[in-house]
Amino acid sequence: MEKIIQELVNTLTDDQFLEFYEKVKQQAELIKKQKRLNEIDQKFRARGIKCPKCESYHCVKNGNNSEGKQKYLCKNCRASFDAFCNHFIYWIHLNYEQWNLLIQISLLGQSSKTISRFI
Repeated sequence: MEKIIQELVNTLTDDQFLEFYEKVKQQAELIKKQKRLNEIDQKFRARGIKCPKCESYHCVKNGNNSEGKQKYLCKNCRASFDAFCNHFIYWIHLNYEQWNLLIQISLLGQSSKTISRFI
């Protein structure tokens, strides 16, 4: 493979070689950039925080909300969210006592209809 490339390069004029060199250099930079992005992606995947909007793992901490929950910012689409935004707990607005009651009744094997009456 190396020999074939060397023969090809030897047939190029100086201007053609410079153009070829610039294209190879650009391609090498793109490959390096993609490799680095993949490394970053693996690092964030290990953390497990995924953007609910674009599903990217390139998310960083971004302060806390008024309830003290950790907020995150997606580096891909710039969306701001907290860790529970797509979790069912986020959409069910129960206080601590209601959650405790729900868990206790569930453990007793009661139906969801019975649980909803108590809650």
